[in-house]
Amino acid sequence: MQDPVCKMEVENTTPYRINYKGITYYFCSKECLDEFKVNPTKYVSPADLNKKIDVKIVYCRPCKYMDRALNLARDILSYFEEANVELVQGDRGILDIYVNDELVFSRYIEKRFPESEEILKSIGQKLQLARQS
Repeated sequence: MQDPVCKMEVENTTPYRINYKGITYYFCSKECLDEFKVNPTKYVSPADLNKKIDVKIVYCRPCKYMDRALNLARDILSYFEEANVELVQGDRGILDIYVNDELVFSRYIEKRFPESEEILKSIGQKLQLARQS
């Protein structure tokens, strides 16, 4: 993530954050957060406000992966107000996660279940790229 005021790289775990018009912005310091609060339009373009990120979680219903999918969806929605999350029922052991139609995690390929943190990081990177384009 990038601090919109000073352009410094920050983690989405920083305590300095604000939700502005449905998008969460992260800051390196209280000073940058306060500066943003004074005049957010100086740091946010109208196009940025329209950027959303689509996440699709395809899970195996017969395998009872629904709870895993729901927990991951909850974590994503808690961190990213700008995320749209779709749950899709599948079978044959599938647990795939797509961000803007790009596969970012597959249980079949990785041979394990995803950690929420790695998916949140991937979404954050995709969102940052979307804002920069």
